[in-house]
Amino acid sequence: MQNPQTQPAKILVSGSVNGSLTEYFAKVGKLDTKHGPFSVLLVTGNIFGSSSDDNEDIDPLLSGRITVPVMTYVSVGDRVLPPRVQERANQHSGEICNNLVVLKGHGVLQTTEGVKVAYIGGRYSTQTQSSNTDNVSSENEDSEAQKKRKSSEDSNEEENSPELESIVSEYTSFSNADLADLVLRVADENVKTSQNTEAQPSIDILLTHDWPSGITTREQMGAEAREPQLACSRVSYVSAAIMPRYHFASGEELFFERLPWKYSGRIRTGSNKADSVPHFTRFVGLGSVNASEHGKQRWFYAMNVTPLQSVRQGAMPPSELPGNCTPNPLHRFGRLDVALEKKMVPRIVSDIESADLDNAGGRGNNDRNSGSQGRRPPPPLDYVCRSCSQPGHWISDCPTREQSKRQRTDRPPPPDYICYKCKQPGHWKSDCPAGAIDDGTATAEMLSKCWFCLANPDVDQNLMVAIGDEAYVAMSKGALVVGGDGSASNGDDGKLSPIPGGGHVLIVPIAHVDSLRKARESSSETEQNLCTEIDRWIKAITALFAEYDCVPFTFETCRCLPYVHTSVQMIPIPRAKLPEFNASLKKLCRQDKVDIKHEYPEDINGGYFAFNDLSADASDASGEQLYIHISKKAKSFNLQFGRKLAADILGIPERENWKSCVVSEEAEASERDKFIAAFAPHNFAC
Repeated sequence: MQNPQTQPAKILVSGSVNGSLTEYFAKVGKLDTKHGPFSVLLVTGNIFGSSSDDNEDIDPLLSGRITVPVMTYVSVGDRVLPPRVQERANQHSGEICNNLVVLKGHGVLQTTEGVKVAYIGGRYSTQTQSSNTDNVSSENEDSEAQKKRKSSEDSNEEENSPELESIVSEYTSFSNADLADLVLRVADENVKTSQNTEAQPSIDILLTHDWPSGITTREQMGAEAREPQLACSRVSYVSAAIMPRYHFASGEELFFERLPWKYSGRIRTGSNKADSVPHFTRFVGLGSVNASEHGKQRWFYAMNVTPLQSVRQGAMPPSELPGNCTPNPLHRFGRLDVALEKKMVPRIVSDIESADLDNAGGRGNNDRNSGSQGRRPPPPLDYVCRSCSQPGHWISDCPTREQSKRQRTDRPPPPDYICYKCKQPGHWKSDCPAGAIDDGTATAEMLSKCWFCLANPDVDQNLMVAIGDEAYVAMSKGALVVGGDGSASNGDDGKLSPIPGGGHVLIVPIAHVDSLRKARESSSETEQNLCTEIDRWIKAITALFAEYDCVPFTFETCRCLPYVHTSVQMIPIPRAKLPEFNASLKKLCRQDKVDIKHEYPEDINGGYFAFNDLSADASDASGEQLYIHISKKAKSFNLQFGRKLAADILGIPERENWKSCVVSEEAEASERDKFIAAFAPHNFAC
């Protein structure tokens, strides 16, 4: 029988609730029914709408009239608990009612599945303030966020009693000593996880109220988004030292999922040092359940978590490093990038105690001599390291920086200089955008110019057909086929399709995803939802094609390059043309010298061309999934292989190149509108 601690735990994490607990737990129940069952619900932030005993949620909660459907642990935000709730928590070790426990202060929680959760509630404060029950003073209390919250809450609060002052100190604020104690506890957990061989990261999830400073840019947050106001450098030090697999924070009341970042250190999976897997962290900022001043924000995140402590001795399959990992943006806060040990604690505590608090998202005292060991505070949001083209650290702190063989200057290269990496003029080799390929990361600038990202203002809206929650459908630019009169059989003129508007469409993830294979094999609920929705779009479009006696040729060309946004293309093939599929496929494989495989490349970061075998089962056209492996070193693979194959089947080789098929925007809009009208009965996003 397998150890239950080696089984993934399905966990739901929520941002601030801010009251209306009956409605909130009803929503949790629906999520649990639809996507669960979840083993644990973790709440980071404020669960009650106010700190008054008049709160309408208190009586039904304490009496058990509110059903809490999932075992729930609450790490508090900056609002003190109502006195009656606090009294119940003190009497029952944090338990408020069945399935609901408030986590006091800071510590490490372990679930029944072995998932370890480090938490620290409240905001940083050098001393307890007795003038405000809902908001704890900190060194950057003068921020606009603090002022707004204070003015809106103070009018509803009564004067603090000494007991409430103690509650504020213990629950809604933390000090340097609290941070030091948490780091020490995690160091102990790391030793336990290693089974006395060498320390290993042990914390699966870190919960804080404040965001860590130094992780965001304006490009990532959005052009109109404000800078984080509750970002704290001390939280950055703790996160950098702990190196959790997930870090959740709720203080901004904004949803923000940063690209994961990797560490140089690895996690041992066996007795030999060679048996190891990469280690990385995902940061997620969560919105509040009830709309805040920032509007409706996504407030929950669900994932399958296999405990880090189960990695030891090969107790779980190795975790694959996400292809979109960036260098560690918190490198300056934890330069070693290795598992925390007790001997490191004094140095980390010293760093925390002398850290300069950030204001307005990381802008602070830029004096090099301030802080520990002369370190500067994090750079501004719009600063990008010139060495690795990543935000979050100064160039002098860059984890991937190497000494250049030439003195870097702002002087542009001469006109006849050609970069040998990308074979293009206009920049030095060391500044080549293609350099992002080497470490598996994509720069924010590259993503902002992505043809398929909806965040790109230049994305072609003229081709848009339908937008779902996770993916959208668009007509293909320079479509292989165009719409006929509804009776075309692709006989005399292969470019004419019986599908209104032609039917050559793309299904594109809304988020920047470089490989659907990675998404399908991921434990992230977001990526699983993406795959589910893409399959729904494929099914819906297949149903439309079937009405016109066509089946879809469906394919994905994936190079697993972080700056390339993957998509699924669907081209309608009349059933009468299906017998020609095998001959065309063999001919094209012979010409391009490629082999057909029946599975993905062994390396999850390997490129591939995936398509459905139309000769396998023409009745439903799903067919077996076939693959061509694309080596990153191979320059010969034709990225238009799928289009070329469809063109050969349809007898229109002159339309292989999409550039020769581009039409005017008016013609594009006409084809799009025809397809939208025909697709309407199948469009589940309407």
